[in-house]
Order: sequence, then structure tokens, then C-alpha cells
Amino acid sequence: MRKLALVIFIWLNFCQIGNCQFATNTESNHDYYEIDFLRFNNHNYLENLKTVTLHPKGWPLAQPILTLGEDHPLELHFDILDSTMGNYMYSLIHCDYNWKQSELDPQEYLDGPIEDFLSEYEYSRNTYQRYIHYTLEIPNFTTRITKSGNYLIKVFEEGDQDQVILTRRFCIVEESSPVNLDINVHQATRVNQRYSHQEVDFSISFGSYAVTNPYADLNVIILQNHSWENAMTDLKPRFVKDRMLDYDYDGENAFEGLNEFRLLDIGDTRYTGRGVKRVTFTENENHAYLEQDKSRSAITYLQNPDLNGWFYTRNNREGTEGNVDADYVYTHFSLKRNSAIATGDIYIYGALTDWQIKPEAKMSFNQLELQYEADLYLKQGLYNYMYVLVQDGNERADMTFIEGSHFETENDFTILVYHRPLGLDYDKLISVGEFKYSNN
Repeated sequence: MRKLALVIFIWLNFCQIGNCQFATNTESNHDYYEIDFLRFNNHNYLENLKTVTLHPKGWPLAQPILTLGEDHPLELHFDILDSTMGNYMYSLIHCDYNWKQSELDPQEYLDGPIEDFLSEYEYSRNTYQRYIHYTLEIPNFTTRITKSGNYLIKVFEEGDQDQVILTRRFCIVEESSPVNLDINVHQATRVNQRYSHQEVDFSISFGSYAVTNPYADLNVIILQNHSWENAMTDLKPRFVKDRMLDYDYDGENAFEGLNEFRLLDIGDTRYTGRGVKRVTFTENENHAYLEQDKSRSAITYLQNPDLNGWFYTRNNREGTEGNVDADYVYTHFSLKRNSAIATGDIYIYGALTDWQIKPEAKMSFNQLELQYEADLYLKQGLYNYMYVLVQDGNERADMTFIEGSHFETENDFTILVYHRPLGLDYDKLISVGEFKYSNN
């Protein structure tokens, strides 16, 4: 009897602990989906905030990476769909290689104020959708960055850091680093990947740079087309030879080649551009109805120049400037499909959705037209996009179900090398290498 009582006592305590842990995890997951929960990725927190871009000044298709001490800044652009000016401030958060906030205080990585105002803005001109376009350069004459690594820029309402309107990632690499990357991207080695994947082999040479324990002190990340959503992490060197690390694997470092992105040109609201079937103007709204897309999963590779998933805004009319003269367009997408997919959902995907699965990009199946349909409110410009499948219960998108995957597809690859030696309390970004793969 005593043994039975003891068993019951232990079981009840175990259940209480389990319930407590479950409640904690539930609260944590719940917090993440709150509108004002701070996310350490690219995220928009306002429904009327649109068309956010962050890139080196004058290079709208380049990734947001700068060299420490370089005079050439990054440009942040975004629109607020309103005619009333808001007062916004920004701050910079230093992160580790895995996009967690680092242990550094702002005074340790910034020369200037911890937070400052966004003072550059313009009202839209000659557009039916009124908006205010905001611009910020980083670094600028008041703020200078003194440490390399990953950074999150946070824009928020004046005087309240909890009222965040957007977050964006960028990187700062060490100046004049002797660390070099030798990159070779080629058709995958493994038989089951040979016609669908691209293998990223590389080596790291350190020159005069000291690395005591490369297996513990280094972190290497590979990006495809500048996107962090399918980044390859946790790669360790295959072997160390002299002052060189070899990462020549057979399969572990292979990416799906995917397909060339679909192209959409809504730079002119009067005429149909690439991929557009017809344009209309109804009740002071611009509409663009795209040509019906079809699945490419069973089609052989076809070379088609693209922007590798990115976009840039423009108004095709002469004498206009894309940031403030481009209007917004209700853009109607359609994807031919004989029946609805019972085990998942189709989404529009690319830089136009921040490389994320967003509710507004979810498509619905039209049984009469036998097609998936969705509308996005886009600023005039040139866009790339693709269709992805998200299976029920999964978080990651299947980018090959509709689009297919080919080893010949042209893709951009970026390798970032982070180093945290013993005694240092942050991850230095010591080298960045880029490679444009083309099999043509």
C-alpha cells in the first residue's frame, strides 16, 4: 500500500511539472504570434507598411552586406500607406551568427546615439494610392558601426521601442581580412541529386589570421540567392591542411537548383508588361491580371534570365522616380490546376513576400475556373516570384512541387565565415565570398 501511495505521489508531481512546462511553452509560442513580438528576422509589423527594401546605396538587387569602416552606406526604404506623417526612430541590435542578440552593449558596437530619428521622407506624387516614402542610410553622419557581425535594424514609433513597425537584417564584414574563400559550385555528386541539385564546395585559407580551434570557433553559413530562409548551417571542415580548411563534401552541401523565377512587370499601369494579360482602372484602383501560370514540375529546364527572386520598384513613364512616383496595383495571380491539393496549401513566394510564407500570399482554389487564385497589393515595378507548397503540419515550403528543380538553374551563392575566438564575447564576420552559378 505504501509503495502504491509513493507511485501515485511521484506520478502526480510528474504531471504537475509536465503541465507547468507545457504552459510555459504554450505561452512562448503564443507570444511569437503576437503582432508586437520582436522577431530577429525581416518582418513588417503594420498592415499599411509596404515595399521594404534594404540594400547598398544605388544597388537595389545587392544583398545588405557592408565592409567595416566603408563609406558606402546601406539604404533602407519603406512606404506607409497613409497621408499623415508618422514619427519614427531606429536602433541597431548586434546579433550572433545565429541571429540571437549578442552580449555586447550598444556603446560597444556603435559610435553615436543608441537610437535616432528617421528624418528623410517624401510624399507620393501623382499616385492614386497615397503614401509616405521613408529613407534611412546606415551608417550615417550620426551613427557609425565599430564591430563586424550580424545586425538587426529596428524601426519603431517615437519614444516607444515596443511599438515596432519593421525589422531587417544586415551584415558587416571585417575590413582587409586575410581570410580568403575559394568557391566551386557544380552539378551534385550523389546520383539521386545529380539532375536536381547544385553542390557548393569551398575551402577557407587564413593567411596570417589566427584560428586556434576551427571546429569549435568557426561557424560557416551558405545562402542561396541572398535568402536566409533556406540557409545551410552547421558545416564543419572535412579536414585541416596547413592553414586551409576543406569543405568539399558529397551531398551534405547540396542545394536544390530550383527553377528560374517567374517574371512580372507592372511598371506601367496603362499597358501590359511581361507576364500581364490585361490592366484595368476601376474606382480609383489599378488592377493587373496576370497570365495564367502552369506547373513546371514535369518540364525540362528552360533558360530564362531572372532577378533570382528579387524585385525593384519603377514607374515606366519618362521622368518618374520609382520611390515616390510608382503607384500601387492590385495584382491578380492564377495557377492552373485540375483539382485542389488536399494535403497542403499553395503560396506565392519570393522577395515580394520577404521569402516567407505569408497569409496574404495564400492562394484559394476556384473550382469553376480550375485554378488557384490570390491577389497581392504591389508597388509598380519588376518582380520575380514562384509558387510553393506548404504541406499540412509542416513549416518549410516545398519549392519544387510546382516549379521543379534543375541543376542547370542560375543561382547566386554567398558564404559567410564567423569567428569567435576564446575570450571574445561576439561573433566576428571575418570573410564573405560570393559565387554566381551558371551551367550555360
